[in-house]
Amino acid sequence: MREAININANHISLPAIENAVRVLCSALDERYSNTLKWESMTEDKLWRELVSCILGSRVRYEVAFAAITHLEEVGLLCQNRRAAHFNQYEKDVLKVLSGALSSCNCYPFYRIRSKYIRLAAEQLFSNHGTIRQFLRDSRNVRDARRRLVSEVPGIGPKQASLFLRNIGYTESIAVLDVHVLSYMNWIGLTDTLLNSVSTMRKYETLEMSFIKHSYSVGYTPDLFDLAVWIVVKVAKEEYKSWG
Repeated sequence: MREAININANHISLPAIENAVRVLCSALDERYSNTLKWESMTEDKLWRELVSCILGSRVRYEVAFAAITHLEEVGLLCQNRRAAHFNQYEKDVLKVLSGALSSCNCYPFYRIRSKYIRLAAEQLFSNHGTIRQFLRDSRNVRDARRRLVSEVPGIGPKQASLFLRNIGYTESIAVLDVHVLSYMNWIGLTDTLLNSVSTMRKYETLEMSFIKHSYSVGYTPDLFDLAVWIVVKVAKEEYKSWG
C-alpha cells in the first residue's frame, strides 16, 4: 500500500480526479438529501455509528464493517447490553472481536478496542446519560468534536469528525483521512504529503482550508470529502495495480 500512498500529482490526472469528484458529489447529494439527522436517530443507531468510528481507526473499512456487523448480530449494540455491567460488556465485545464467537478472522487490536468501547459506554451512558444529550450540551460542532476527543476513549480528531458527519450533525465538517490529505497535497492545499493529523489545532487549520475549497467549487464539505475519499481511494488502487 505504500506505493499507492506515495503517488503524487505528477502521476495522476488532476482534471480527471476533479471531474470524478464533482460527478460523485452530485450523485451523493441526491442519495443523501433525505438522510435522517441525529435528532431523529435512536440511541442504538447513534451508538452503532460511534462504535464504528472506534473500530475504523487505522483499520481497513471492510474489516471494521465486518466487526460492527458481528457486534450487531449478537445484540451487543442495544441499550440493555451497553448501559450496564460494563466489565462484562467489555468481555462480551472482546469475544466477538477476537473471533471466538464466529468463524471469521479476528479483528486487529481487539483487546484495546474492546476496552475503548467499554470505556466509551461507561462515559456516555452512566447515570442515565445519552449520546443525544451529550451532543445537545455542546455549543457547536467544534465544541462537540473537542469534547468527543477529550472525553470518549478511542476517538481522535478524524474519528470524531467521521462520527459527526455520519450522523448529520453538521455539513461543515471534513474527515481528513489519508486519502483526503493526499488530495489536499495534490491540489496545493498542503505543502507536504501527510498521512495523518495528530493535534486538534493542526486538524482545524487544515480542515478550514478544505472547507473553503469545497464551498468554492459549489459543494458542502461533508459530501465533498466523502466524494474525495472514494475517488482518491479508487485512483490509488488503480495506480497500485498498474505497478
